[in-house]
Amino acid sequence: MLDISDIMTPRQNLVVVHPDATVDDVRRIMAEHRIRHVPVLDASGDLLGLVAQTDVLLAGSDGPRHVHEVMVHDLDTVDERSNVRHAALLMLRRKRSCLPVTREGELRGLVTDADFLGVAITLMEQLEAVEPEADEGDTPNER
Repeated sequence: MLDISDIMTPRQNLVVVHPDATVDDVRRIMAEHRIRHVPVLDASGDLLGLVAQTDVLLAGSDGPRHVHEVMVHDLDTVDERSNVRHAALLMLRRKRSCLPVTREGELRGLVTDADFLGVAITLMEQLEAVEPEADEGDTPNER
């Protein structure tokens, strides 16, 4: 069974911001890196929150100026040793598009709905590879 650590973006590959970063800075970062979620860390590297593209869009140009004003503080997280199914169910039940991945409270990575889509595509390709191809005459009856 796959663990979250198998599909997540690891900490060293994440773009992160500090809570005093401006919303405009995060908007530029998201556009430049083509990402939808950015973890917010304090100076010690502790996870404080998460800012999503929707948070930035809802802030608008006349809205809050700093990340700490728009970020999600009450985060659902998943342990890096959790299995993929557990994390997927958590995201589904809590209506989240992203989960910080932690180990003993330390940020280890990020898993998004796009990561799960990648797993689903891989599984479908594997299933298609083992299924025999249908003959042209094997189409369902037409009415």
